[in-house]
Amino acid sequence: MPITYGVGVDGNDDGVIEWGDYAGGDFSRAVIGLEWQLGQAQPYDSVAAPNRATITLRNESRRFSPEDSAYPLQPGKTVQIKSHDGLTERVHFTGLISHVEPLPGDQGTRTAVIHAQSVDAQLRQHHVRLPPQINQRADQVIRAVLDRVPLRRRVLHGRWILERAGHSELGPNTRLPDVTVDRMLQNGKSVFTYVGDTWREGIPVLVAIAQITEAERGRFFISREGTAVFYNRHHLLLDSTAQATLTDDMTGLDYAYGAEVVSRVQVNLTPRSIGPAGTTLWRLESAQPLPAASVRRLTVRFRDADRQPVGALNVAYIRPHIDYQANSQPNGSGVNLTAQVTITLVEVDFSAAVLVLMNTSRRDAFLLAGFEVRGTPVLQGDPLSVEQINLLSQVFYGSNTVLLDLPALDSLEQADQIARFELARRDTPRGLVQRVMLDAKHHPQAALARTLFERITLAESQTGHSADYFIVAEAHTVEQGGERHRVTWLLESASAHNFWLLGVHLLDESTILAY
Repeated sequence: MPITYGVGVDGNDDGVIEWGDYAGGDFSRAVIGLEWQLGQAQPYDSVAAPNRATITLRNESRRFSPEDSAYPLQPGKTVQIKSHDGLTERVHFTGLISHVEPLPGDQGTRTAVIHAQSVDAQLRQHHVRLPPQINQRADQVIRAVLDRVPLRRRVLHGRWILERAGHSELGPNTRLPDVTVDRMLQNGKSVFTYVGDTWREGIPVLVAIAQITEAERGRFFISREGTAVFYNRHHLLLDSTAQATLTDDMTGLDYAYGAEVVSRVQVNLTPRSIGPAGTTLWRLESAQPLPAASVRRLTVRFRDADRQPVGALNVAYIRPHIDYQANSQPNGSGVNLTAQVTITLVEVDFSAAVLVLMNTSRRDAFLLAGFEVRGTPVLQGDPLSVEQINLLSQVFYGSNTVLLDLPALDSLEQADQIARFELARRDTPRGLVQRVMLDAKHHPQAALARTLFERITLAESQTGHSADYFIVAEAHTVEQGGERHRVTWLLESASAHNFWLLGVHLLDESTILAY
């Protein structure tokens, strides 16, 4: 039975994908071509690139021209791509519409292209900081980060949204929007003493997730179903079963010998120490005006005496007359208005705090220079580097270095284990396939079913190569109304993950300890 493909949209924002009648007709029947890709940009990356899809549609009736359609394809709507091979229905891509490009003119092909991205594309646009993350696993930090991000909710129907017609009318069935993104987060294997103290006024969300995922040596990605997934560093070590085997009948493959040899690994870490309670975390350098009967919101970034960023385990209560003073004149020579000015800590994070300043008097005031925010700082020491070198590899194969900058790490022991781990899996030259190409006509099960971080076996006679790999990215192109489906997998060597684990492997089966 031929493979069929479908495209659906959650037009009502109710979490239900509409596969049939949408935009005045059968949505899937209008599809001309599909392209989508998921996964990492490079092997060994810890965080995947945002998933992307383009959907090309016939548009003779202008159903997919948003300004001329009764059912416009609005940005933010959930779109999904699926296939059916006669027995099994599979989801291949879930994302949010970013924009639509109808081809202008009433002659020619008259098509429209829907562009969609996975939810993590929004993570590049938002900055985040967190309350103190102390002795936390990677999954706990990632969960806290995702909970802080104001992402577009997938389900809005029946949810209460202020000042939005159809959503702001209170009723018995009105509910607040649910979680921003579904997630499946494995428990991390490492515990990190401090995370977030170096984030200053906030860092991009994807950078925050990358920092902790890289320090764990885990993986973070968005699945075909749109779920945020975190795998700890043992996940691939424990996967020893290949889900597909390809032997000599691939459409193509990119093979090289000795392309990934590493002879030296350097891991950078940042030691921390706890400073004394009552330390100045921030100081106002010049007087600032507070108009009469005004409210101001102020974000302060914690610094040490050398103006370097620090974290704060806690922030002391701000006391009038002691921590700050207010006056009718900026030099303090006028009327003392401290009693009429209140300063409240409304949000205290690890690297910054938000203050609300309120002048309750009827006259303008000045918050005088010298106002201080105090607390217990987490001080950053001078950066350290841990190195592991394979001298034989360096002598015979050249000096090739991998540099890992891991600000979430403050432990020499952890840094040394990471350096040993990364060197052990890439210190010997071997043949590697980086990409393999196939089509759904000759390999329908593999092309449709196999996805990110599944294990496969490849064998190719001309190169004499036979090895196992993990799929770390997948790219699909469907053309001719579904008649042609080409697939490209980006691969990472599975033999690089053959480490010895207590309770899993036998002695002498693998000689390198995993951490």
